[in-house]
Amino acid sequence: MKEYNISALITIMMNAFADSQVNTGSILLQTVASHPNVNVDVDGKMVSNLMKRKTDIHGDIKSGAGKKEVIDFARNKVKETILSRINPVLIDDTCSDILKTMSTDSKVSDGFCSKMQQLYESQNMLDFFTNAVLYALSVTNLPPEASVQEGDFMLLAEADYHCPIDGAKLWKKVKGNYSYVYQIVKIYPENIDDELSKDFTAIQARPRDLDMDDNKICLCKECAEDYVDNPTAEKYRELLELKKAIVCGQKRKQIAIESNIDDEIVDVIKAIANMDEKTVLQPFTEALEIKDKISPGNVLLKKAINDDVIMYYPFIEKQFSLLDGVEGATFNIIRSEVTTCYEKYEREGLDQNDIYNSLVDWLIQAKGLTDRHRTAASVMVSFFVQNCDVFKKREITAIDKETDEE
Repeated sequence: MKEYNISALITIMMNAFADSQVNTGSILLQTVASHPNVNVDVDGKMVSNLMKRKTDIHGDIKSGAGKKEVIDFARNKVKETILSRINPVLIDDTCSDILKTMSTDSKVSDGFCSKMQQLYESQNMLDFFTNAVLYALSVTNLPPEASVQEGDFMLLAEADYHCPIDGAKLWKKVKGNYSYVYQIVKIYPENIDDELSKDFTAIQARPRDLDMDDNKICLCKECAEDYVDNPTAEKYRELLELKKAIVCGQKRKQIAIESNIDDEIVDVIKAIANMDEKTVLQPFTEALEIKDKISPGNVLLKKAINDDVIMYYPFIEKQFSLLDGVEGATFNIIRSEVTTCYEKYEREGLDQNDIYNSLVDWLIQAKGLTDRHRTAASVMVSFFVQNCDVFKKREITAIDKETDEE
């Protein structure tokens, strides 16, 4: 959500005036500050601090903006110093930017937004800009307190506390205290024009409820304002894909948490990880059926699994045979657990690469192993692919046969 305040208005009017930040800010502030009963000195430092949102509007200016005699004075100043400076070619764009910023700020009432819209439509530019300036000088310019709103926690956690677009942290640490710097954005926005609505709907239909969490995503403020200010079909598609990836990642994590695996598998994974040059590996000589299970497009995955199986399959079999017979440590139990976890991932519609990597992550996380054991865990998953517990045999097409022959 973009806020409407003096720093926002200065930014908009800089373009309309084709002037500097300091000069533009001084002109806007002087509409009230130069009244005899207000009499506040406006300088470059004041404008700079307002733009950085380090300070709020001077108290005398803020209170003066609500007094009748000051309002009448300000109206004349707007006519003399503001309307006369606005580039006529840009006046409609300037009004549009002001209206859009007000409409996206939940603190600006619908009634005031409607009043401003009516003033613009009737081309009453003097009252339009007088109201725009006086309102901006009446509201706080300080950033809102960085507190997490009720209902935002899930969306923050869903994004892993980082902006999914640019990776920026959605929190910061200042003087030992943590605060949040995020914005919740509606993926399908409210109040878009009919033409843009058609483009959006062609990509994915408008949700029945725009306030549902499925239509919300947590972004850093910069990325959020970029989308809110200029929603496009391309950005809409990107946010939909990011949301889909986030939700899919959450489901994978949940499946991993809910899926059990016997402690004994850790012994096998550690045995693989601790192999050295003295370890004798017998070659795996049985016919490989990996090609009948891995899609032709996943060439690297197929090669990795083939290499793992050829080198390590007999060693893993031996490790499991050493465990078999120990209380609660049978190969069939572990096999069943791996198969169940695989089937849960498959039901989510994950592709083979995602399933393979998710199973590796699961084996590591489920028993508190570390990334040091990732290669060994990958070998273990390859073993279960060859053992027909992971990935089903697929239909072999004529194109597949040609690919395999090549």
